[in-house]
Amino acid sequence: MTDVMLFDLDGTLSDTHGLARATWLEVLRPHGIDVDFKFYQEKIRGQPHEAVIDDILPDLEKQERQYLLDTQDSYYRNRLSATGPLPGLIPFLDRASEKGYRLALVTNAPQEIAEKILHSLGLEGKFAVQAFAEEVKDKKPDPAVYHLALERLHAEPDQCLAFEDSPNGVTAAIKAGLGVIATATTHHPAELRDAGASLVVGDFVDVALDNILENPENSKEYGYL
Repeated sequence: MTDVMLFDLDGTLSDTHGLARATWLEVLRPHGIDVDFKFYQEKIRGQPHEAVIDDILPDLEKQERQYLLDTQDSYYRNRLSATGPLPGLIPFLDRASEKGYRLALVTNAPQEIAEKILHSLGLEGKFAVQAFAEEVKDKKPDPAVYHLALERLHAEPDQCLAFEDSPNGVTAAIKAGLGVIATATTHHPAELRDAGASLVVGDFVDVALDNILENPENSKEYGYL
């Protein structure tokens, strides 16, 4: 019986990648670099910030490099207070809780940043179990963070449904044995389906999610999972 839902954070609960793009545009503009969606996806998203600077500004002096990294981090943290949940998220989580689903957070984000985002979204205390990047050796697409969450939930994979927004996240959940629903906030739906997502939605208002919430065991009959 499906009674556990595990959620990624960035791009799944909120479009925090939009905040990150805006931040990188701001800090790289003085260097003559325009950060559009394509540039962000290809050069920045999912990469360690130090590696980003080494790649796009390899000749930057050490002191200036550190200043840029510190400034980007500061600007991003300031923007977090302005972030909001994806449409329909809060009502969806409330309905899931009312129906007895256990909710977990499974993220590549550091705990400090994740907790600040949850506070901004009004989701503090919403997830009984949380698993963060620094608690495992390897990040998604490795399934380690999902294995950690399942261990803390005392749950089997066939009890669980994961929500992700990236091919790496989808891959990690599938490797852990979970069914996956993906939100098309940061990647093309075809990329998410190719990674193995059984259903791709735009946000949490999608009527398909109502069917899954009401009848999770019938989802395969609907062709969703």
